Amino acid sequence: MNFSENTELAVTFLRQAIPTMMKHKIIPNPINYTLWYTYYSNTNLALNAQLDHTISRFQTCPNEVSEALFVEHIGQANSKEAQANEVFQRALTTTVSNLSDTINATSEQTHEFSNALKTDILALGKHDLDEELSPLLDSLNSNANALRDVNISFNDKLDAANNEIEKLKQDLEKSRQEATTDPLTGLSNRRVLESIYQDFISNKHHNEDLSIIIMDIDKFKVFNDTHGHLLGDQILKFVGSLLSEECKQSAKPVRFGGEEFAIVCPKIDIEDSKKIAEKIRAKLSSTPFTNRKTGEKIPPITASFGVAKLIEDEDLASIIERADKALYAAKEGGRNQVQVIH
Repeated sequence: MNFSENTELAVTFLRQAIPTMMKHKIIPNPINYTLWYTYYSNTNLALNAQLDHTISRFQTCPNEVSEALFVEHIGQANSKEAQANEVFQRALTTTVSNLSDTINATSEQTHEFSNALKTDILALGKHDLDEELSPLLDSLNSNANALRDVNISFNDKLDAANNEIEKLKQDLEKSRQEATTDPLTGLSNRRVLESIYQDFISNKHHNEDLSIIIMDIDKFKVFNDTHGHLLGDQILKFVGSLLSEECKQSAKPVRFGGEEFAIVCPKIDIEDSKKIAEKIRAKLSSTPFTNRKTGEKIPPITASFGVAKLIEDEDLASIIERADKALYAAKEGGRNQVQVIH
């Protein structure tokens, strides 16, 4: 499934999708937005055919049908579809932002025109007019007052709508953050790693390096079985904080899941990436913990690291696989060490 990564084009798709949903009384929830965005992007002809059939049959798209179509065609998201969701959210944010700006501009202009008309009529009324023009002036004055009243009411409604749009923009940004953030550690998730890799490949200059570090906490299952998952979660939070503190410049830490983390290092050579991993390893292995609930002193935990450098024309899955092999070598070599694969 190929999606455009151009925000302007994505906005065009949304401008087509939104009226369609309104016309057919389709609830504008995220699932339906995504379905109809996909429809107008023409990236999934099978989905388009099913949506056309659904509209023809029901003159709308019932919720249960939308959910089934979403699961069938979009729910099993691969990396390209994850990128598409990012584009979709950017486009929706842009559309809402543009609408908000238009509402503000329109409100200001109508208010100015209304005031100007009222001023002109008042000025006209100060001059002597014959009896034939007086009724016309009274009519203009009455209509101007009515226009002003309507404009005031209209502006009140615009202000209310604009407040809703601002809230929607905030909700969209919050949703975007949640979609790319691991809730436990506060680190970014794998989707961000994929985005950084794609940006690097798209804008790569000659001789620029990219390395990936894969980190896995040693014997974490044993730790959880011994001390409990609540303390295990505290350890994961600490690791997330440590990675955030130690990853400077362009190095970006992410949580892969469980006890596994990664650091993507664009424009950092493999030797400096190894130093980053080694510094984290040393600090982690020298930090003891205390169980706040029981007061029990817990020895430092350790982690193993695998580091790999991007090879020309290598895809993301391949470099991650090589970094995993280096991590496996670190585990096999006794854990609590950094291994590099070339």
